[in-house]
Amino acid sequence: MRNKLKRKTLYFLPLMGLLLGLASHPERSFEQWPLSENQKKSVLKGVFYVQSKVDSTGENDNATQKLNYKIAGLHPKSCSIALRRLTLYENYHQILGFVEQSQYDEKEERISLVLGHTLLPFRMGLQFKIPRMKGPGRFPLTFDRGFLMGLVGQIEISEHLGRCAFYAEAAWEGPTTGIPDSVFSLFSTTLSRMAMESLFRASLNP
Repeated sequence: MRNKLKRKTLYFLPLMGLLLGLASHPERSFEQWPLSENQKKSVLKGVFYVQSKVDSTGENDNATQKLNYKIAGLHPKSCSIALRRLTLYENYHQILGFVEQSQYDEKEERISLVLGHTLLPFRMGLQFKIPRMKGPGRFPLTFDRGFLMGLVGQIEISEHLGRCAFYAEAAWEGPTTGIPDSVFSLFSTTLSRMAMESLFRASLNP
C-alpha cells in the first residue's frame, strides 16, 4: 500500500508542476495553438481535432499507463453566446446521451459525472475540478480523486473572427487502469468528439 501511494505521488507531482506553469500564462490565440497548419485549416472548416495517445509500460505491479490528450474546435458563435450553455455542467445529462448523471459544486468548482456507453469498458464515474468559465482565458483542469487521479490539463478559450475557439490538452500517468491502450484511446477520442458536437449544437442559441 505504501509503495502504491508513493508511486501515485511521484506521478502527480510533475503534472502539478506543469499545471502551475501553464496557469501563469494567458491564453494563446488560435494562430498560436500547437497544431499543424493543415489541422488548423480543418478546424476552421468546422472539423473537430481530437488526439488521444495511450501507452503502457512495465508488467504486473510495475505496470503503468500514460495518456496525452488534445481537442480543438471552433464554435460558430461568439464566446459570450457559446459559454452561456457550454458551462452549465450540471445539465450535461440532458445534452449528452452517454452522461447518465451530472452535478456541479459551485463552491468547490467540481464536476461529478456518471458515464454509460457501449464503447466504455465499464460504467464510469468521473470527478474533476474546473471553474465556471465566463469568457476567454486559460483555465486549469484537475482530476484530484477517483479514476485518472493526477490528470492535469488546461482549457483555452479565445475569440477568433467573431467565433469562439476552444483548445484543451491534458496529461496523465499512473498505475495501469487495466484497459487496453487501443480501447482507452478509442473511447476517449470517440466520446470526446461526440460531446463537442452535441454541446456545440446545443449552445447555438443563447
